[in-house]
Amino acid sequence: MKPGDKAKLTKPTFLNKGIFIFTGSTVEIKEIQSEKAIVVYNDKEGYPHDLEMDLTDLAPLS
Repeated sequence: MKPGDKAKLTKPTFLNKGIFIFTGSTVEIKEIQSEKAIVVYNDKEGYPHDLEMDLTDLAPLS
């Protein structure tokens, strides 16, 4: 995976700053660090949110 790629969240649904982040949601990779990635998650209203995720919590889209 590289910046600009789309990925699917595999982490169980969780709450982040008052917003539910759902398992199976599609995110865009913004930046990759050693074991983490900054991804852009668009909520149901379409607002973007930057999230820091472990690479193990992301799967490539098939």
